[in-house]
Amino acid sequence: MKKQTLNVILNPFIRIAGMKALTWGALGLMASTLLSWASGYHYHGLLHFGPAPNPAWWCYLTEHLIVWLVPSMLFYLGGIIFSHSKIRLVDVLGTVLFAQIPMIVMNLIYCLPPMRVLEQITPETAPAQLLSTPDFHIAILLSMVCLPFLIITLIWMVLALKVSCNLKKAGLWIVGFVGIIGGDIICRWLIGQLY
Repeated sequence: MKKQTLNVILNPFIRIAGMKALTWGALGLMASTLLSWASGYHYHGLLHFGPAPNPAWWCYLTEHLIVWLVPSMLFYLGGIIFSHSKIRLVDVLGTVLFAQIPMIVMNLIYCLPPMRVLEQITPETAPAQLLSTPDFHIAILLSMVCLPFLIITLIWMVLALKVSCNLKKAGLWIVGFVGIIGGDIICRWLIGQLY
């Protein structure tokens, strides 16, 4: 693999931004929404994923829009405050949405039958009962396979912020932290209103 191709995989925003990123990201959002609806798993926040009581298709779409728009707006506002460059909203929206494409793999994994066992867990479920279920062990392994895709998404979101807002050093990390951690908290609160 050429070094240039590897660089584009590690940081796709070398080549993609603006409307192009927004278009690809919108396709990813549609695919991710459909897969979430098919699996029955919801985005509870930017960093949280699992079952929820509202199976309506609009709930899945609303969750995905919230998970995209909240960190995008926090990044945009942070960029306006910390960056000396002119910031275009379309660049921020497009790169943040494109950065969330790796989460499609998580949606695919949660469509697999062994993941259904995780829906059955309640506070009353005995640990011995879980450990004796073969699908539980497979579901845990599959959940671990999801972790690298969440990490890639978070790295890409920081790179999206860096490119779209031209931020560096402390400004990049402050806005990135507020956009991701603060965004997750706000997303969880907003999405909680849907149930």
